[in-house]
Amino acid sequence: MMLSTNQQSSTKNLSEQSRKVLAIRDDVFAEWEKRVRSLILGADEVSHPVLLDTLPLFYGNIAEALSPGFERANGASDSTAATGHGSERARTTEYKAVEIVHEYQLLRDVLFEVAKQHGIKFSGEEARIIRSSFDQAIRDAIEEFTALQRTFRERVAASLTHDMRSPLSVIVSGAELLLATSPGQSDKIARKILDNGLRLETMIQEQLDAIVQPAPHTAALPLAQVDALALARKVGEHVNDTTSAHCEVSGEAVTGWWNESALRRALENLALNAAKYGDGKAVSVKVAQTHGRVVISVHNCGNPIPDDRRKDIFEYLNRGEQSDKIGWGIGLPFVQEVAKRHGGTVVLDSSEQAGTTFTLDIPIDGRQFNGG
Repeated sequence: MMLSTNQQSSTKNLSEQSRKVLAIRDDVFAEWEKRVRSLILGADEVSHPVLLDTLPLFYGNIAEALSPGFERANGASDSTAATGHGSERARTTEYKAVEIVHEYQLLRDVLFEVAKQHGIKFSGEEARIIRSSFDQAIRDAIEEFTALQRTFRERVAASLTHDMRSPLSVIVSGAELLLATSPGQSDKIARKILDNGLRLETMIQEQLDAIVQPAPHTAALPLAQVDALALARKVGEHVNDTTSAHCEVSGEAVTGWWNESALRRALENLALNAAKYGDGKAVSVKVAQTHGRVVISVHNCGNPIPDDRRKDIFEYLNRGEQSDKIGWGIGLPFVQEVAKRHGGTVVLDSSEQAGTTFTLDIPIDGRQFNGG
């Protein structure tokens, strides 16, 4: 069998210590697999070959790195075993990045434990090489894993925006026909359909532009003077028209330089989420200004967001665990991106006592941050 990623199949050039490490490899992986399947969520559903993946080759690389006759600095150097492992985990499992880190840590711990059981003692330098091997492997695997996850998400977003164009064209065409042939009250309905259809078309194009254009070179948003309170009231009307929740808007008029379309979409995402997750209770939107910044908060009294979800609440395609709620998980990341492109941020505050509040906090004059 191949011992490492350089196709090495013989131990004759290895040191005695390296051969001892290779001799316990089966014991190491047997114990490692037992621990992984019991400690890592989803690992018990992965077949044995998929679970081990490139790890045995990585182990062989460590044995080579422990031999003075080999130039391999550590088990992850001069090899893409760890990168391949990260890629496989992204494509074949439901793992998260933290679970990849955990399985490498388990393998490291088991290696030291089994070696001790077999009377293998490592020098300080040998222990350093082993730890260095795992440190670099974790970095390489996570880098590839996250890159692939990002690619998958971009493909999903591209597919969504592309597929929506066909039904959208039907909506717009039908609305135009209704507007031309139906007098009276139907005019108002047709105008609303048409306006929202055209607006959705703009959203789709913006989303496609964001996908195909690298983030560092994203074009500046076109900015204009916007009244935040008037914009919030439009959002409140939209929530009241489209949901059963009652949205109340209050605060002071604050005029600033922002992108009206992006800011409205961001507020709508927050307000519609508040209506969706607020169990039908009231949603309140407040507008204020302080120290040259506009602060727009959206509050509901639904169940609080758990502590373990707050750290990733703005991650792309993160929908949480409320399976009865429909959503694509792209709203909050979009809100965060809008805030960032205006030089600000989004703040989450959530507790059983106070409810949940998302606050959009951005400079009143976005021109200095956006370049527009």
